[in-house]
Formats: sequence, C-alpha cells, structure tokens
Amino acid sequence: YEAFGGIHEGSLFNNVVATNAYDVQKTLARLTRRVERRRWGSSAATDVNSFYSRKVNGIFIPAGILQPPFYSPEQAVARNYGSVGAICGHEMSHGFDDIGREYDADGNRKGWWTPKVVSNFEARAKCIKDLFSSYELDGRHVNGELTLGEAIADSGGLKFSWEAFLEHHHPSEEEKRLFFIAMGQTWCQKEKPVSARADLLSDQHPPAKFRVIGTLSQFPPFADIFKCPAGSAMNPEKRCHLW
Repeated sequence: YEAFGGIHEGSLFNNVVATNAYDVQKTLARLTRRVERRRWGSSAATDVNSFYSRKVNGIFIPAGILQPPFYSPEQAVARNYGSVGAICGHEMSHGFDDIGREYDADGNRKGWWTPKVVSNFEARAKCIKDLFSSYELDGRHVNGELTLGEAIADSGGLKFSWEAFLEHHHPSEEEKRLFFIAMGQTWCQKEKPVSARADLLSDQHPPAKFRVIGTLSQFPPFADIFKCPAGSAMNPEKRCHLW
C-alpha cells in the first residue's frame, strides 16, 4: 500500500483510503483480462459466510464456515446437512432465483428460459413474495419483493439438502428432527431493534426469524416430523412451491 500512503497505526481514515485505492487499482487492472472464474474476489478464507457469483455461475464456501456449529466431521451428520448442507443448497438456488435466472451458464445476462417457464416461475415466486410480505417485525412489514431472491434460495437449499440427506443416510425420526433443529439454529442471532428496523428497508435477507418460520412452514416434511396440526401456522392448507 506504499504507493497510496501506506498503512499507519492510529490513522484509520488514511488507512481506509489507502486500502480502497489499492482495491480500485486492482479492479481496473482486470478490465482487459479474461474473467478469472475461480477468483474469490473480496472474500477471505476465514469469512464465516458463503456466496453465489452470477458472473462466473459458481458458489463459494470459505473455510471459515466449515466449523461448528455449521459443520464438523465429529458432530451428527444431521446437523451438517441441516446447517451447511442447506447453506450450500441455498447458494446453488441463487442461480435460479428472480435475478439469477436471467444469467446463462457462462455468467452472461442472457435470458434462456421459454416464456412459459418464466410465466410459471413468476406465478410461483409471487406466492413466496406474498408470504414474506405478510410477516411483521415491530409493526413493520417485511418487503417480500426485496427479500424474494433470498427466500427462494432458502427454500431451494432446504429441499436440496433434505433430499441428499434422505438418499445418502436413511435417517431415523430423531435424526430428521435434528436436521430441522440445525437448520433453525443456523439463523440464531441477536440484533438491536433499531438495526432490525433498518434492515427491513435495505437488507435483501428476510429477518432471521422469518427465514426459519417462513421456509419451514412451506415444507411438508417438517410438519410431518413435528406433527404440526393441519391448518396451523407451520402446517398451512396452502403452501408455496417453486423448486
């Protein structure tokens, strides 16, 4: 960072300016190069996160999230599938959400679905949008349009991981319950009310509570395992089904 003033203890502002300038220079230098499809971008291996890149049509799972409680070879397999398994499926599903669907296999924004498929997708996606718009946090409604992509990915990720879990492990009833518990615990968090209200305006992710309730209520195996009464909030008569 020396070319941009260097990094100095006790000078946060100048350090931020220097590192940002360095990042801008690196970004501009890539303009004339071929796309590096395996480039991690700004994410570090230590990040407890995961993401999907439409530009390269790839999912990225940093090592930081491959640790308890999300994943461990020492913990119950049901926990691994319910947590990081669903996360991996979530990122895969972004390739087929309301924005990802517009990109082809090479990362170009080039619609490749037929009009009939698009029409069916939009009709089914509207169900998910309306569901999340019905949720309230501190008297304010969730913006189902804003959170649609993440809600779609949560739903798809749960289904992918569940099907893989059943196929490869033939779990017991207790293990099936643990799968769903792990999924719910993945999104446990504490947040100040003022921050939660601000997130309703700008965060593309639904509030953590509704990522769990909204996703699981639309998944029949959850209601079957926990014996939720028919017509109850977690076992509604009408469900949204996209993928």
